[in-house]
Amino acid sequence: MSPTHNPDFESRLDRYAEILVRHGVDLRAGQEVFLHAEVAHRELALRVAEAAYDAGAGHVDLRFVDPRAIAQMIRRSQLERLETQHTEETAWLNRALVSRAALISLRGEEEPRLLPALAESHPERHAVYSRAASLKGKTFSNHGINRSLCPWVVAAGATPGWAARVFPDLEGDTALDRLWRCIFRFTAADRDDSVDYLAAKDRRLHGRRARLDALGIRELHVRGPGTDLRVGLSEKARWLGGSKVTADGRSFNANVPSEENFTTPDRRRTRGSLAATMPFRTKSGVLVEDLVMHFEAGRMTHFEAGRGADGFGRWVDTDEGARYLGEFALVGNDSPIAESGLFFEHTLFDENAWAHAALGQAYSSGLRGGEGLSQAELDACGANQSAIHTDIMFGSPEVTITATECSHGSATVLIERGEWAEPFRDPSL
Repeated sequence: MSPTHNPDFESRLDRYAEILVRHGVDLRAGQEVFLHAEVAHRELALRVAEAAYDAGAGHVDLRFVDPRAIAQMIRRSQLERLETQHTEETAWLNRALVSRAALISLRGEEEPRLLPALAESHPERHAVYSRAASLKGKTFSNHGINRSLCPWVVAAGATPGWAARVFPDLEGDTALDRLWRCIFRFTAADRDDSVDYLAAKDRRLHGRRARLDALGIRELHVRGPGTDLRVGLSEKARWLGGSKVTADGRSFNANVPSEENFTTPDRRRTRGSLAATMPFRTKSGVLVEDLVMHFEAGRMTHFEAGRGADGFGRWVDTDEGARYLGEFALVGNDSPIAESGLFFEHTLFDENAWAHAALGQAYSSGLRGGEGLSQAELDACGANQSAIHTDIMFGSPEVTITATECSHGSATVLIERGEWAEPFRDPSL
């Protein structure tokens, strides 16, 4: 876990575990916790479980996955087993849904190069595995997430392998310590006033959300180097950010940390070009750099990439919806992750560094009353359907985002050259 195991580290790790349980899923007495982690996160997972029991959890169902075993399976297993190997995890997620459990997922790869290497050496077998993996949580996503039946949180745990990717010039223990310091800073686990600090940040995100909703935005225009994109929104579109509320009225924070305000675009109304300003990895493990996407009538018709083009092409051919936008998110340069100037190769952090758009599955919660809409009604609003959801960062100090069509006012600049425009930057929001 830590190269030193000093008292400061231990106390911050315990505070981090408590933040995930109380701020993340707002655990209630008697509620079950379904905790998912790599084997490399064993110590953090056990601390989270202990914090959950201290908060009154009825039971903690802890599921560990081993990426080495997964890699071995991709290389050697029968193809039909690759297609069905997520059956147990699907059933596990469905049990969480039925019991209305709190789901906590710890991310941070022990060996970040392992699965990407398999995408290169065994592309067809890796693709079979990835397609199956993209479907395993579909039911939980549709009901637990989109219908807000379960509180859930995704959070990060540092590993030596991940730390070496983020800080390649540092020695192993030093890099690991630096990565943990980043995690603690971004999640407020290094602050004695973490509860008050996170509450203030939540109020700020909700304040921005309310001001964005008040504009009645129908179209967004993104401009920057290599980018001239227009994204249309449904009349039912609403902005989200900060804590969410379950169907039974419980508040929770799905991402720790979170810096974004986001909405669900109309999949049919995206046109123009969008240049990624950061590298990113698909969930199949492919690293993509210098990506430029071109859209017509909502669909990404073609793209160029300096690295990872073949793997990205296979990924966006997963299904028809994989080439349409399912999310549009605003993040300004006041994000501490943006301020760090680091590329984490971890979606949880990188998507909270700068504004981003996601190809693939839409969040029905990004539409007013979306949790109760039928599939036909979601389709009528342009909510995209796909087995994938891939966040692609396009924000930077050179990017400006304007609400060009607003039902309740004139065109309004939201982010100018990476910085929130007035009044959105007001910390008292």
